[in-house]
Amino acid sequence: MAATVAEQIRSRLRIRVDLPPPDERRGLREEAGLSQQELADIVGATRQAVGHWETGAREPRGELLARYVEAIRTLREVA
Repeated sequence: MAATVAEQIRSRLRIRVDLPPPDERRGLREEAGLSQQELADIVGATRQAVGHWETGAREPRGELLARYVEAIRTLREVA
């Protein structure tokens, strides 16, 4: 069953709230010993995209946003 518009909006807003500032994203990745390429491979993005997300030049969107948030949450757990 497809999510309603309201569910999609709530979901995206929660995800955005859960995404830490760019410098913290980079720090979590580095602390875990992952390269930008390794994280990109995990979430299905390019290394350049991860670099942009970590500098704040761009923000992930759509399915990449959901995967990136899940990765960041996991990195927080292991930190």
